[in-house]
Amino acid sequence: MYTARDISDTLKDTYDYLAIHGKHLLGIWMLFAAPLLLLHHFLLSKLPLENVQALMDSGDFWIQLSAQNSINDMLGGLYPLVILSGVITQATSIVIILEHVKRTRASIEFGPDDIASLVPKIVLFSILYAGFSMVLGLSILFFILPFFFIGPKLCVVFQAYLLEDRSFSDSFVDSWKLTTYQFWPTIGLLLLLILFSFIYGSIVEIPNSFLLIAYDNLGIAEGALGNFFRTLSMGLFAVLSSLTTIVFQVALSFHYFNLKARNGDMIIV
Repeated sequence: MYTARDISDTLKDTYDYLAIHGKHLLGIWMLFAAPLLLLHHFLLSKLPLENVQALMDSGDFWIQLSAQNSINDMLGGLYPLVILSGVITQATSIVIILEHVKRTRASIEFGPDDIASLVPKIVLFSILYAGFSMVLGLSILFFILPFFFIGPKLCVVFQAYLLEDRSFSDSFVDSWKLTTYQFWPTIGLLLLLILFSFIYGSIVEIPNSFLLIAYDNLGIAEGALGNFFRTLSMGLFAVLSSLTTIVFQVALSFHYFNLKARNGDMIIV
């Protein structure tokens, strides 16, 4: 039985888990999630994002964006594939992490050979992830303050869905109810995880910046080959930055176990 823990204990549980199982989890994540992330980065690099920046600088972004085919005019026809690859990449990453946590707790071996059996779950979870991202995205875009309420209330939706095999709708209800009496500790945990991600991302970005400067100084930043190496370099550092996803999801998993323990270790109905 998982007993109720404080936030400091949740962070310690996360550290202990990663210290014991992190190498195995990282190996599977790098084998399957990292290549998808790198592919998404290459696809993203093909979008003419400078068109969006120019339109935003012009001051009539929303007017032009509402025009028919304006997105196609700005980004071309590749952007749906970029969005789809991003969703599948994140879904694959989260499913691998949480499936590892789930099987480890049940003392069930989890290896690369098991990934094929997770493909249907990844496809279904991609739908959940896309919907979840839209909910949070709209809350940020139109209701900035409500986002700080909605985000923490839904922070363990993925855990309920993947660790407990709940339905989409029940996962949202579970997360909302479980965080009701632990709202501020949940915000505290999320802020600590965001701070960790920011610090880690800043540290990772330092060598990447020096490497890009070196490309410019050596004169190998131009041309097709130079663009390839720049994109590959930035993609590899993007993969390193995304390792925070592992810490995030493992920490939220232990937070989910904690929330369940505080509610009598019962599934919300």
